[in-house]
Amino acid sequence: MDVRKISFTFENETDKIKNDVASLKIAFLGTRHPHVMYRFAILEKMGGFEFSGFFEEDTEIAKGLSERLPQLPRFDTPEGLLNTNPDIVMIHSLDPDVPRWARFAINHPAPFRGLFLEKPGAAIPEDFYKLAEEIQQKRPGLAVELGYELHYSESLQFARKVIHEGALGDITTARFHGGCPSGAGMDLWQSIPEDLGGIMQTEGCHTLENVLDLFGAPERVVSSIRKLPQRPPHPVVGWIPDIFTGTVGSGQFGVGSLLYEDVCSGIMEYPDKTIVLDMTAWEPTEWCNEWAIDVYGTNGSLHVIPDYPVAKLYLREGRGDFPAGETKMTTEHPHGTSNIPSCYRKQLETMFARVRDSKPPADGCCDLMTNVGILKVIDAFYKSAESRQWVDV
Repeated sequence: MDVRKISFTFENETDKIKNDVASLKIAFLGTRHPHVMYRFAILEKMGGFEFSGFFEEDTEIAKGLSERLPQLPRFDTPEGLLNTNPDIVMIHSLDPDVPRWARFAINHPAPFRGLFLEKPGAAIPEDFYKLAEEIQQKRPGLAVELGYELHYSESLQFARKVIHEGALGDITTARFHGGCPSGAGMDLWQSIPEDLGGIMQTEGCHTLENVLDLFGAPERVVSSIRKLPQRPPHPVVGWIPDIFTGTVGSGQFGVGSLLYEDVCSGIMEYPDKTIVLDMTAWEPTEWCNEWAIDVYGTNGSLHVIPDYPVAKLYLREGRGDFPAGETKMTTEHPHGTSNIPSCYRKQLETMFARVRDSKPPADGCCDLMTNVGILKVIDAFYKSAESRQWVDV
């Protein structure tokens, strides 16, 4: 979903937002990932911030961003940007460059209190592990947030409550599906030569955030990550050729033509349950509409789609706040309406609260160590696929 091409407002919360964040100054250090445009659109709708400006080393992208966002001052050097003493530094670079700019930021004397990193945070997991150690050593207490906005979906909030209250009884298995629309696997951001791979890394990180959020890390995994035989081109659902054009619905690509994998599947073993995951780069519908979480317990089952948000619960007997029988989650907007802007907003509000209050929210967040856990599982998936053996996490 391209939030720049839809109409949305946060009118009911405008006064609250402005009162809470009026003193925060935000700097954009690196702007090559398309979500920088989405997050800037969300921040503008929220209102009440001061923008230090941005720095981007690619001169063509920097020029294009200046033309499209004149309200965001352009700086010629990263030092000049951070010399404005922002409260929050947001890094939207390509995967290989995120650690480099994060290190630049934490080594600069600017006393910022928040650091936002686009996911998955590095091209190679080991790079992020080292970065996490450096951040903790050099900037203890820094509020770090990774770009897993779907953590803040109303469907995931419902799922957390169901599972944390033990409503399902003894959970024995769960299923997680993710991926991207047909064509989107051709995006530059899914096709970076330095990365471990494609959709398992770039989109599987979102799905694994959901897994670890609900159930913690598995003990070991076994996986298959495959490029499929080439098939004739077919019309795409949508893809993003660059950060400015947004989602394009024209063009044709075929299965087997991606730089990296077409599909991935895996089994995650826990002491008391088994969870399966599958990903495809060729979903027939828009972003997230096919993503699904299915959880099975001795007292009930739970079925969740992050967006368009859906959650349906069935219980044999009522437990916690949930009655026996079927419960359908009440959505913030009419059923069948995307609520991605709300996910972005809630994530940013969570980070701003962490910057102000220096403590994580009760409902969890996507912090530094969350991403370390996600990347350890991603690393195990790729190692298992290469060795064709189980790999401990």
